[in-house]
Amino acid sequence: MIGSISVPARWCLLAAASTWLGVVVGFSSAWMGGALSLMFILTAVFRPGTVVVIAAGFVVVGVLSGLVAGERRDAIHRAWVPEGRVVVSGQVAEEASGTSYGRAVLQPQTLDGAPWHGPRIAVTGMDPATPAGTAVTLSGTMRPRVARVRDEIVAATLRVDEALSVEVSRNPVVWMGNTIRDRVTAVYGGDRRTDGLVRGLLIGDTDLLPASEEEDLRRAGLAHYVAVSGSNVAMFLAAWWFMTAPIAVRPKLRVVGGMVGLAVFAVVTRWEPSVIRASIMAAVPLVGGLVGIPFDPWMALGTAVTLLLLVSGHLAFSVGFQLSVAATGGVLVGIAMAKGRRPGWLYMPLFATMGAQLAVAPVILVVFGVIPLLAPVANLVVGPVVAFTTAVGGVGIILPFVAPLADRGAALILFVGRIAAQGPQLGALAAVGTALVGSVVAWRGTRALGIAVVAVAAMVALSAPSSWPTEATLVVLDVGQGDAILLQDPSGVAVLVDGGPDPRTLDRALRRNGVRRLALVVVTHGDLDHVGGVVELLGSGRVEEFWIPEFVSEEGLLAEAVEAAGMAGVTIRRVVAGDRFTAASFRIDVISPARRYLSDNDGSVVMWVTAARTALLAGDAEAVAQADLPPLRPDVMVVPHHGSGTTDRRWLVDTVGDMAILSYGENRYGHPNPEILAVLDDEHVEVRHTHLEGDIAVPLGRAP
Repeated sequence: MIGSISVPARWCLLAAASTWLGVVVGFSSAWMGGALSLMFILTAVFRPGTVVVIAAGFVVVGVLSGLVAGERRDAIHRAWVPEGRVVVSGQVAEEASGTSYGRAVLQPQTLDGAPWHGPRIAVTGMDPATPAGTAVTLSGTMRPRVARVRDEIVAATLRVDEALSVEVSRNPVVWMGNTIRDRVTAVYGGDRRTDGLVRGLLIGDTDLLPASEEEDLRRAGLAHYVAVSGSNVAMFLAAWWFMTAPIAVRPKLRVVGGMVGLAVFAVVTRWEPSVIRASIMAAVPLVGGLVGIPFDPWMALGTAVTLLLLVSGHLAFSVGFQLSVAATGGVLVGIAMAKGRRPGWLYMPLFATMGAQLAVAPVILVVFGVIPLLAPVANLVVGPVVAFTTAVGGVGIILPFVAPLADRGAALILFVGRIAAQGPQLGALAAVGTALVGSVVAWRGTRALGIAVVAVAAMVALSAPSSWPTEATLVVLDVGQGDAILLQDPSGVAVLVDGGPDPRTLDRALRRNGVRRLALVVVTHGDLDHVGGVVELLGSGRVEEFWIPEFVSEEGLLAEAVEAAGMAGVTIRRVVAGDRFTAASFRIDVISPARRYLSDNDGSVVMWVTAARTALLAGDAEAVAQADLPPLRPDVMVVPHHGSGTTDRRWLVDTVGDMAILSYGENRYGHPNPEILAVLDDEHVEVRHTHLEGDIAVPLGRAP
């Protein structure tokens, strides 16, 4: 395999690997970066050679790029940002999306009329239709807080009260990219069930794709298709060349036109790392052809990775970039191995798919903890369908009557995704075992034995016992900063109390625990970190009954949840103290609210769970509501309001039992409060943290 890669290509790949190593070390530690650079320089001096010199040179420049990227990160943490009422003008770097919780990213230019080139900030409350590249002047309240919005690190959040001016970008490349993106969102605006997937295939926008279907694609190993990359760039570039042919008849004009087209597509897809990698890979041969230097695919890959890491060292840590590079390398290896095999129409896509899947497997295993066993088969099946759907979807932008054909293709992709998602998910040990079995299969002398071993392994994996608990179990789900509590009965009945802020995170958590349907969903009150994850779930047809508190106003996300449940035919109940739900092995009694409170937090649904052991689920109830509760002493308490200081210390001492569970994630609120932790420590309570442990499962036994 290595022998088929030309010497210049090997040098380009060596440069990319050396640069990546230098970036990682330089970003992590300045002194380690210096030590690594010195080691390579001394090696090049005392053991000169082409390979050593190339590696040394690119390790050194990689370390410098890593140091610059690290300094940019640290500068954001050190940056001065005003607090309070401000007027800020700047350019929208990223518009709001479903994956950023409605937050846009702004590159500021002036502050209260004076020039201010501070770090990027997050913006909430701005018109979500404001596209990237738009110049805006916004009045609102600034709160300093370093946070991550998608791949951006921001130093503060601006809550907008009024947009004083909005001026769409006049840059022709940005204007054209935004126009194409707007056209895609208009044609595939959600009228059809599969519009979300078509938009994902065309521009990488998955806001309309239901969380459950996106998770199906991930578990089937198909999620990379909505992370737009190489094949999409190739299709767009072909269409672009066709459209620009009349004005780009000369080779040089063709190259310039192709470069402009790549820039436009980067704007359309909002600079996704995979798109940037693919665009640079396409640009390198274009420029090489212009100056008379031929570039093969390996040279283009190595050169693109090197250039990108030198310009933006932080890409070395981007999962999207890592997957894109690994998949491209795997595809190239697979294609090389398939050459000369007959029939080509079978072996070429088969080996390319297998190569990509094997190459990305380590990254997927590290990030998600499991590898979909059926991913290669699913990719082989849907690969041609994806190409068809993407191409027809693109034509549908110009000819809307063609769009329903893209819908048919997207429906087939989702169907395959749902089927393949039910297949085994391999952990680290299982993945290594499967790789070894695959090696046995590939060994000619023992092919029959290998196939038999694979068949037995598959049967064992598919017939593995269910993880559903055999007794009443309380599971406090790790959904980040928020609450999501699952109660499971051995009969298969499941109850969900709150759903955290994000539907995708919630769907993943429910799947981890084997939950497909819910007999009851309870939303304790209307805050985002309790109701945000359940809105989509309530409209999915997987919920039988929905409870909300009697005295909390039905507005915002809570109103959306009620509307989604109503449209799906879910039974909706407003509950007060005295309401009850009974399963075979546990009972849930509502013990609050019994009256209206000034605070919605105090109006939370508070529940007492009875099995062989008892549990108290108090939502965000604060001191006022806690004072109204009857005397209690549960075995397990999910500490109210994520361990906030709003809990009455005396009540906590009198109420907490043997175990206290704190449900929270990274946050700016100071949860859990140190004084609350001190009380729990003084009472010698076993304290569990979702932020540290992940899902926390507590067996409750059977009801007496």
